[in-house]
Amino acid sequence: MTSIRIGWVLLVVVVTAVFGWMGGFYSAENGWRAPVLGYTSVITLTGVMVLELILGLRVLKDRERPVADRMNPVAAARTLVLAQAGTYAGAAIAGWHIGMLLHRLPASGFGSTVVTESIVQSVTALILVAVGFIVEQWCRIPPDDTDNNGNHNRRPPNASGAQPTTRQADPIERPQF
Repeated sequence: MTSIRIGWVLLVVVVTAVFGWMGGFYSAENGWRAPVLGYTSVITLTGVMVLELILGLRVLKDRERPVADRMNPVAAARTLVLAQAGTYAGAAIAGWHIGMLLHRLPASGFGSTVVTESIVQSVTALILVAVGFIVEQWCRIPPDDTDNNGNHNRRPPNASGAQPTTRQADPIERPQF
């Protein structure tokens, strides 16, 4: 599984910020309420962060156990997927609210409810992104194939798993005279 790319996360933030700005513009032009998440979604995002941290700590502590007693690798992979999904979801939520903030801040100022909710949501979502990066690092598999000097014995990435063998020629029996 590939790790999270910072460039992709930043791209998600920028693209959703553009969509958030357009959503704020469109809703203001039609006289609608600004499409921002309320304060209750902060509780939900915090719950997701706590769940990610608990599962990530479980995987991190499991790395110290003997190999025979370790948890199911599928459970660790699920924790990794949760962390990656949380990172991208947090990036999208933060981008949307940053775009909304950029649209509404000049007109409303810092005292309005929309601006305050956008700031709180952006900060919470960016914390979710950071938690996702941290938990992903905890879910990395440590290399366990080392020699006595601590060097890793790894095959080159393009090598096959077949081991080279040498074949001894069959001895030719010569008739004795």
